[in-house]
Amino acid sequence: MKYAELWETLRKEKTAEAAAALLGRCPVTAAVIGLDGRPEARPIGLRSAEGGAITFELPRSARFYAELSRKPLISLSAPDPDGDALLRVGGKICFSDDEEADRRGVSVFFLTEASAEVSIGGEELSFPLPDPTGVLRGVTIRKKTELRDRLAKILIRREEEGAAAVSEDPFTVKLYDGALFLFAETAKAMWPRMDIQPMERAAVYGTWDEREKFVALAKRLIGNAVVDKPEDFTYWLNPETLAELYRQSGLSE
Repeated sequence: MKYAELWETLRKEKTAEAAAALLGRCPVTAAVIGLDGRPEARPIGLRSAEGGAITFELPRSARFYAELSRKPLISLSAPDPDGDALLRVGGKICFSDDEEADRRGVSVFFLTEASAEVSIGGEELSFPLPDPTGVLRGVTIRKKTELRDRLAKILIRREEEGAAAVSEDPFTVKLYDGALFLFAETAKAMWPRMDIQPMERAAVYGTWDEREKFVALAKRLIGNAVVDKPEDFTYWLNPETLAELYRQSGLSE
């Protein structure tokens, strides 16, 4: 085998980093669900494996990107070029935030809930790969009616009660609205008919650039928040929580 040492490391350690080392060297084919619902196979190259995140990138103009946007599932196959060894990795994809890639018209994604299957000289192994840590994914809202309704009520209350009800500190109000806008955009993607107009009317920003600045700041502070029950909104959309997270982040220094 050309990469015998790497295969042995993967067999012993069973880590995302060891899998990524092989994905970065062996020819990789990705199987996805095509836009017509049929399987498609396409070549793909690894971008990086920082923080345990097996990461790839694709031009947003590519059909491949459209396929993954519609069905975010992928199966990777990587044979050793010169031997009887094969690595298969499957999982869900999660699009990440990457400002530099955005400017190039490229989308970055990594795998979550991934599992690996390894075949080495007739020996078969299978094991899960842990989700990466420290990667900014964007907030997650479970698609539940009660979560949609709770967020709608928060948006309406923000409009009706005004900024003074949030905080006396203008910076905290802007940070709160940045977080609220972040959640509202996530919800709108899930429920396209949801009315988020109150967010537009109630926001305290003087310019679009200022809004983008505070939305980006909120994303850095709560970017991987997961809302699974209505009470989670109470925690993440809390001015005191946001102000404390900001103080702890060191960004204020």
